[in-house]
Amino acid sequence: MRTTIATALLAIAATGIMSGTAGAAPTPTVPETVQGNTAGVGYTVARDGAKVITTLTGGTFRTAEDGVDVLDQGGRIVAHLPMRVAVENYDLALTPHVEGAKLIADAHAEEIGSWRLTSPWQRSIEAGIGIGGLTGALAGAFVGMVIGILAGGILVPITLPIGLIVGLLGGMAVGGAAGASIPNSQTPDQWDYQQECDGSGEYRFCW
Repeated sequence: MRTTIATALLAIAATGIMSGTAGAAPTPTVPETVQGNTAGVGYTVARDGAKVITTLTGGTFRTAEDGVDVLDQGGRIVAHLPMRVAVENYDLALTPHVEGAKLIADAHAEEIGSWRLTSPWQRSIEAGIGIGGLTGALAGAFVGMVIGILAGGILVPITLPIGLIVGLLGGMAVGGAAGASIPNSQTPDQWDYQQECDGSGEYRFCW
């Protein structure tokens, strides 16, 4: 049920966004009406302009703190619709209005990440910053560790992060300057997709 409603939302909401995005994929096509059954609760999802209307048979909707629950006739939760659903490159916001067995949701989608137009000169600067930052961070960490070890080892927790940070910032500055010195065109000629990332370390997720 969640996937069906999300797909219907995407088909409606992505039209306006995709039409103004360079190199966008074709707008998804879904039927005007989709029917199904979840744990004995029947549902019909219909598109009506900029709205998605979902009607249940043998169940009701109930607004929850983080979305909308689908209840069967015994009051048991058989499905949950969150307020936001990620589908492909879009983040769909569910703005629901519940009327017993009927849910009316306004369709609203936002692109995840963003597109930008770049030039060869800009890309060479960014490449220099990335390479310089990585090289500087590794060199700074090594130097910091050596200094800490020579000081008896007790200063390693201090010298290592200091060396890492100084090396990172210095390497980014040197790498960026080196990239800028390369004679490249400053005329924008290529679209690049900028990812958005959350978290850090092994819990870092980018899209």
